[in-house]
Amino acid sequence: MASNSSSMGKGKISEDRETIIIIGAGIVGVSTAYFTVKQLSEKYADSAKRPRVVLVEQCEPGCSASGKSGGFLARQWSDGTDTEQLAQFSYDLHAKLALEHNGKERWGYRPLDTFCAEIDRIPVRQAKQHKASHQRSEAESVVTSIEVIAPHTHRVSPATTLEYSRAETSDDDLQQISTHASIPVPDVGSVKAVPPETVPWLHTSVLTKLHQVGNNKNTAQVDPLKLTRVLLAEAKARGLETVRAKVIDICETTYRPPIIEFSVDNYQSKKEPLPDLLDIRGLSMAVQGSGPMDVSTNKPYIVLLDQGTDIPADKVVVACGAWATSCLRWEAFRDVSASQIPIQGLRVHYLLAKPKEPIPAQAVFAEINGTVYSGEDAIEIYPRPDGSVFVCGEALDDPEMPPHNPFEPVYSKRATGRLKQIVSDVSPALSFDVIQYGLACHLPVHARGIPVISKVPSSKGLYIAAGHGCWGILNGPATGMAVSELLLNGESTTLDLSNFRLDRWA
Repeated sequence: MASNSSSMGKGKISEDRETIIIIGAGIVGVSTAYFTVKQLSEKYADSAKRPRVVLVEQCEPGCSASGKSGGFLARQWSDGTDTEQLAQFSYDLHAKLALEHNGKERWGYRPLDTFCAEIDRIPVRQAKQHKASHQRSEAESVVTSIEVIAPHTHRVSPATTLEYSRAETSDDDLQQISTHASIPVPDVGSVKAVPPETVPWLHTSVLTKLHQVGNNKNTAQVDPLKLTRVLLAEAKARGLETVRAKVIDICETTYRPPIIEFSVDNYQSKKEPLPDLLDIRGLSMAVQGSGPMDVSTNKPYIVLLDQGTDIPADKVVVACGAWATSCLRWEAFRDVSASQIPIQGLRVHYLLAKPKEPIPAQAVFAEINGTVYSGEDAIEIYPRPDGSVFVCGEALDDPEMPPHNPFEPVYSKRATGRLKQIVSDVSPALSFDVIQYGLACHLPVHARGIPVISKVPSSKGLYIAAGHGCWGILNGPATGMAVSELLLNGESTTLDLSNFRLDRWA
């Protein structure tokens, strides 16, 4: 494909320059591409001498969590955790990007006030009883996305679903899981309560407590899909190439698989019948590796695609979000273990509502007591500058492997209906005359609550950046900048990435 193409396409990659492949066009992959080509365009005046940067995406930019999340930004909500520096740097970077590229108009960047509301019991119809079963029903498996941010200590962390056992985990590691499985909302006990009329569009008759937990100096918002696509457009303008295809393997051109030998004499010693298709008695057979790949390239890797031309590459970045563990099936990543990237998808539901009248820049985290589900429900409400209101919640609590096709519908009718009912009860200002619902996506959650941002140890040029959970939009730009520095300089100079290295939990 030609450089600066306006759409995803197929292309042939030349061998004469260094080639960097980035897999995944979510916020992390696009940010990595943006900062990489930005640095290269500043360093090389002659575009013909620049290393090539190619972004590979099987669907569309921002087709999963990066295009279907609330876009909430908080500068200090990660304080005291391993992501503190990352969050603060990225929050400030969002403001710089918005100033540089007119983010206010192009992707709805704006500071906002943030509140935590406690809603009293809402009268609802009881859910239909399900037949007894040893498995939990869908309704019983529902928690909410705010619990990903502010978990209850008595609940089991999502980390346990990824086969971490106490016997294999030190006390320090257990503390790490407890601290970083989620990022807590600021303690409402440390902030002053505000009167209900501060957020006039909430149902004051059921509002029992209201605290302001953020203001326009430390919380903000973006439309994540617009942000992702604007950064992609800016990257293309600086020379980024894009390929729409699915990666089916990444091979190391100099790798020689081990030789596996066996003898058919073993059949005789065990008195087992030999295959009758061929008379192979007395033969000794060996299945040998084919040796280095028979390819005419001087590059260490070849990215094999399901369509178009395979791409020889010098460096490869995996930024596939909830699909990051796909790399475990690729030959070049044979030394990476599942325990190093315990990343799965947490299915979260959302809807877009049209308010009856304009709603101010006020984000609300609402905890709802006494509803039909056990425990609490909770939702997040984000009015946007375009007049729409984004609402998310009703997350299925067990992380899972998402479907191979990100466009495949994954929503639960029960969870979607429940979310719609809660919104209607909480806010009389939200109208369902015009609404999009029946929507869901997979947040890429790491078992220990912190992302992987790292080069694969001992590799020539393999990198992984994934597992950002509910803070992917916040931390995506800073992650992209740090990975671009790893790619071009061998180390990150803006951020200390030691907390996010791949071998930290090995």
